[in-house]
Amino acid sequence: MGVTFSLLTYPRVFFAVLLIYFSLDFFQNTPLYANAEINIIGAESLKKEITNSKSKILVVDFWATFCKPCEKQVPVYSLIQTKFRPDDVSIIGVSLDFDKSRAKKFVQVQGIKYPTFLSDEDLSFHFNVNSIPTTHIYNDDRKLVQSYIGFVGEEELTETIEKLLRAQ
Repeated sequence: MGVTFSLLTYPRVFFAVLLIYFSLDFFQNTPLYANAEINIIGAESLKKEITNSKSKILVVDFWATFCKPCEKQVPVYSLIQTKFRPDDVSIIGVSLDFDKSRAKKFVQVQGIKYPTFLSDEDLSFHFNVNSIPTTHIYNDDRKLVQSYIGFVGEEELTETIEKLLRAQ
């Protein structure tokens, strides 16, 4: 005689399984970063964003959803955000994708918590972005002081930022 198990026999288990099932479905469709609104930005608007940034150092990340090194770069920026105060360092992301919904989903899945925009057709030309990821770092005077083409590690990025902060 075998032991049979029925969820109807154990109503608490049944409801727990239902709760877990619907919770997983709910969280799968809920953004990790609920304010992940992505607006299209052109060169002039990005220049204004850079100029109006209140932080001492500004990091601008140019990326795309199809770029594997860009995916690796996001956690580095998240760590940088936790290492430095917002008035010392801020980050702006610029997606070079054509599909706004893909870019928005990438932001949500990656948990990006910094302002992110979708590039118009001319922006990469004006900012000399020929490869992704590309990182531009601006000092307090909003002068471009460092560019990285390709993945840049946390240690190197931290050293660059600390050096710039000390020079202020």
